[in-house]
Parts: sequence; structure tokens; C-alpha cells
Amino acid sequence: MSASLLYGARMKRTFLAIAVAATIAAPGALAENEIWTTYEIEKSATERLPFILSLNAEVRFEPDAVASQFVLRPGIGFQVNDQLEISAGYRYGQTVRDGDDQIEHRLWQQAEYDLFELGEVGIEGRTRLEQRQREGDDGTGWRIRQRISLERPLDGTGLTLVVSDEAFFGFAEAPWGNADGLQENRARVEIEWEAAGIGWEAGYLNRYRNGVNGAEDTTDHNVSLGISKEF
Repeated sequence: MSASLLYGARMKRTFLAIAVAATIAAPGALAENEIWTTYEIEKSATERLPFILSLNAEVRFEPDAVASQFVLRPGIGFQVNDQLEISAGYRYGQTVRDGDDQIEHRLWQQAEYDLFELGEVGIEGRTRLEQRQREGDDGTGWRIRQRISLERPLDGTGLTLVVSDEAFFGFAEAPWGNADGLQENRARVEIEWEAAGIGWEAGYLNRYRNGVNGAEDTTDHNVSLGISKEF
């Protein structure tokens, strides 16, 4: 094995060990914060089927390893060109809480696009529109989410550093709490790599939520782990 490949393998093992250690230490280090895990499969477009099919699932855990939220998001997309992909789909979300769980249904539409490059750093954007409804409550809340991400391969390691920020803005206010204006902001720092044909990611997620109906603003510090597979 060449020196660069050996170094890359060691870096992957080292970072994975750090991510696992962070997850184990989360109950003490993150207090009331969470561990977010994502799982995604995607079927690429072909001449026979010129659409992209995707299925994304999330499970969020409290520090004591109890699952607090489940998300399932199927979608279908179309590659317009090398720089633009458009897609749409449905999202089911279930939040565990005392009493009845909170169930939310969403339709979503989004565009993902390359913006420009600065040296070895690629800058990309994603704009997502959501129509939100909650079981047991009236009204549809609309929301737009804007994400900007920077990606840079780490030379000689097979790893990619990804830094992103996503802002959530509500409009068409719903009585159950889809407030107008800034609702949330998620800032991430992650390392991504591929092994055995599977994409892996691990990192840190800072989540700020703007309090509504008299609630205080909150900031969470979360561990972020994910795997993905493309066919």
C-alpha cells in the first residue's frame, strides 16, 4: 500500500474512532442535546428511467439513547444539467413526547445547484420549499429553507470536509406554530468519505431555534452521523 493510501486509511479510522467516542460521550457532553443519524439510498437516472429516486430516513436520539424523532422522506428528481437538479416528494415526521406523539406531514420541492469554485473549494446551494401540516391541527404552514455548503477534499486522505449553513424562514403562518420569519438555523461541520461503496459522514451540528408563542430561543449542540448508498 502506498504511503498516501495508508495515511488516508489511518485518517478514516482515526476520525471514525473520534465520532464513535463523541457519540458514547454525548450523554455527559451534550446535556439535553441529541445524536442525529441519517440513512439514504438513491437510484441514479438512466436512459430508460431518466429520474432520480431517493429515500431518506432519520432517527434522532436523546443522550440516553432513547429515540426522540423519526423521519421518512421519499423523493423523485430530475437532473436538468451538470449544475442543477430539481426534485420533489413527501416527508413524514413523528416526534415522541408525553401523551400523543406529534405527527407532521409535508410536501416539499427543491433545487440543488452548483454555484462556483474557489480554488479547491466547491460552493453549492439548495433551496427547498415545504408545505407543513400537523395531525389534529388546522392550517398549512409554508416554509422556505436555504442552504449553502462548502466542500473541500483533504489531499491524500480520501476525506472531504463539508461546512454548511441552512436557514429556515416561515410564511403563511399556521395557528399551530409555523411562525413567520426566521424559525431555525442549522450550521454543520462534517467529514465525508466512501468505503466499500458506501458513503459515510460524521460531524457536529449546531441548531438554533427561534422561540415562538413566548418560548425562549434555544441552541442545541448535536452529533451528526450518516450513511448513504447510490445505485
